[in-house]
Amino acid sequence: MTAEAEAKQLDSVTDVVKEAEIDTAKAQEAIGLIRSKTNDDQQAAALAAVTISRGDVELIVSELEVTEEVAERTLREVSLDAKGGNVVEAALRVLIA
Repeated sequence: MTAEAEAKQLDSVTDVVKEAEIDTAKAQEAIGLIRSKTNDDQQAAALAAVTISRGDVELIVSELEVTEEVAERTLREVSLDAKGGNVVEAALRVLIA
């Protein structure tokens, strides 16, 4: 192939490509959703990594009459927030909610 033929072929290939416009609002919304999902996943993983005392859960369940799930989640959140939080603080959160 000659240089002229190669140049012509290259021009024909690049001419076919059409630029697509991106809706920036939709792109920003998609990025926000991805970030939100990532943050939610990271928080769930952090909460799952926290160890809680079975006795603390039972105390909150019996005294405040909440489900085990609520008691466990509250204890885990307090532990993350307060770097090892306590039962009293967790109980107050459940009462306030």
